Order: sequence, then C-alpha cells, then structure tokens
Amino acid sequence: MRTITNFFLGIEERARVYFERFPFIQAFIAGIGVIIFWRGVWELLDTHGISPIWSIAIGMILLGSVGVFIQTFIGNTIIIKNVKQEEKMEKKELEKVEGEVGTEEVTVQALSKKLDTLIQKVSEIESKK
Repeated sequence: MRTITNFFLGIEERARVYFERFPFIQAFIAGIGVIIFWRGVWELLDTHGISPIWSIAIGMILLGSVGVFIQTFIGNTIIIKNVKQEEKMEKKELEKVEGEVGTEEVTVQALSKKLDTLIQKVSEIESKK
C-alpha cells in the first residue's frame, strides 16, 4: 500500500511542479476534475449517464495529474513534510555557517596578532633610525 501511495505522491508532485508555470491551465483542469469527481459521487446516489465509478476514476486521474488531488482531498501532509525538510536543511546550513564564522574568527585573531607583531617590529626599526 505504501509503495502505491508513494508512486502516486511522486506523480502528483511532478505534476504540481510542472503546472506551477501554467496556473490558469492547472486551475481549469482541476476545476473539471473536481466537477467530474463530485459528479461521480453524486451519481452513486442517482445513477444516470456516465457510470459513477468512471466519473470518480476520471476525476481522480485528472486531479492527480494536475497535482491537486492529494493536497485537496487527503490533506497537506506533503506540504508539511517539505516544510520539515526545509527546516532541517536550514538548520544544517546554519550550523555550517556558524562553524565557518568560528573558523574565520580564529583566522582574524591570528592575523591580528601577526599584524600587531609586524607593527611592533616596524616601530622598533623606526626607533633605531
């Protein structure tokens, strides 16, 4: 079951990324998908025309292919998961930057000591003249 879920989550994620460039087309196809999906649900109660099962299936396929089915009907778990991953990445990046800053501080302190030594030697040389 998890493999099937991950497969469809992958398809939905790729579709969502693709359709971010075409929001009007995504909205139009999603609207059609929602209508067909709910028509299928409605038809389960009042069967006329296209089979209710086919309406549900077509609606699910359209919504999934545009990348809004899971987000709309099952929840925002993908978004929450991505936010958590971004937070982890930001934390790692922050730790890396903090480490680099610490290294740079040590380097600056060492250079400052060397500069102080050079200034002192130059002062000694000038005082001898």
